[in-house]
Amino acid sequence: MKKYAVVAAFIYALLLPAAFTHSQQATGEDNIIESLEFRELDIKDVLRQLSKQYNLNIVFSEKVSGLVTVQLSNVSIEEALDSIITVNGFVYAKKDNVIKVTTPDEAGREGKQTKLFRLNNADAMTLKGTLSKVLTPDGSIEADSRSNSIIVTDILSVINKVAEILPTLDGLTLQVLIETKLIETSLTRSDKLGIDWTTTLSASGAKRPMTLPFSPKGDRGWMENVFPPNPASGSDFPTGHPYGFPTAVKGDFTLGTLDASSLKLILDFLKNRNDTKLIANPRVVTLNNQKALIHVGKDVPIPVYERNDTTGKMEITGWSEDKKVGVELEVTPQISPDGHIKLKLKPAVSSISDFIKIEGEDAAPITSTRTVETEVLIRDGQTVVIGGLVKDESFTKVSKVPFLGDIPLLGFFFSRKEVGSSSNPQEKTDLLIFVTARIIKDTDEQLLAYESNIVTSPARPLKMDLRAIK
Repeated sequence: MKKYAVVAAFIYALLLPAAFTHSQQATGEDNIIESLEFRELDIKDVLRQLSKQYNLNIVFSEKVSGLVTVQLSNVSIEEALDSIITVNGFVYAKKDNVIKVTTPDEAGREGKQTKLFRLNNADAMTLKGTLSKVLTPDGSIEADSRSNSIIVTDILSVINKVAEILPTLDGLTLQVLIETKLIETSLTRSDKLGIDWTTTLSASGAKRPMTLPFSPKGDRGWMENVFPPNPASGSDFPTGHPYGFPTAVKGDFTLGTLDASSLKLILDFLKNRNDTKLIANPRVVTLNNQKALIHVGKDVPIPVYERNDTTGKMEITGWSEDKKVGVELEVTPQISPDGHIKLKLKPAVSSISDFIKIEGEDAAPITSTRTVETEVLIRDGQTVVIGGLVKDESFTKVSKVPFLGDIPLLGFFFSRKEVGSSSNPQEKTDLLIFVTARIIKDTDEQLLAYESNIVTSPARPLKMDLRAIK
């Protein structure tokens, strides 16, 4: 068996130069190895072939030995050296065009080096934990938060490796502009379950199922498709995901996505509906993978009651932490390498539903909250729509005959009062949340334009007619 192993190794050694020669001819001066595969060859023989084919000066100590198995394709010479040398427990250092391959113990005896790296964008304390995995057992890394620098002490090859990967880790973090529109529209008697987008508009959704508030029927796409089609189900979502947003937690909300033209069409439609109001249009810029929090509403103070020993009555002795009421939206963007944006969305709508009574009087408020969590993959500049949050409005409406209804005492006979309550509401409203995400590629120009728009745009009231939207 030993004789066969030697013969096999000899055959691989003969074939190895041909593999390198083919790679070099195919890639020219780029020094890219298109394909390289060998099994159980002595590491010294492999390094000698690399040295011969690519004019590298490689020396190695006597302790560098052993059989290696490697399968590589489309890699640079540096990546090939890493795969062959470091993966097999050896280290190398490049100095004056000479690559020296040794064992970690030999490299440690030759002495360590210390180098300071100043960071521009990344946090030194964060990178310390990441880079510590690259060091040898005898290496060390320190982080200086004051100067945002890291100090690495290790052998030369590790120092060079840190210098190589640091520009990627310290690159400029992209930012995302999150623009939100909160629109409230009154529902008619025919809109008992919300706005029927299918019958109202002669357009429809893509093949994504349950992309409410938009119908999934028809031939015109409201939504641009991100996922490849699933031939089994006819859906544009992967197999095993029957719903339009597979990670969504069930709740009172419905979800959909829009491109820029579809968003404009929706807003134009809402402009023509009666009693449609833009509640708020907040915008915020956040770093990639960092959470942004948008809250539109008010903080309700919660009183703390204690019984007065003298009077025997409950009295307010202080205030606890305020409770947020209104619309709260958590958005965490994650930019993918191909330019798509994955949004982690958590909208929550809360309101005061009742009061705790103390000694017959309303005291601490009771709030009710409706929320949902989902992750949506969209293209840069697309909009996610969150809708379906139908709310009952209690109100008092007085209808009267002009002039006659204003006559004291007699006006009662010429007027009519309608009172709505939570148990018998007279009006329903639907809250729509539009979330648009845009990647800020040119930080200076786009941020200046964004800030200029905020400064020059006139202030708008909290509630206004949607026709003010341009």
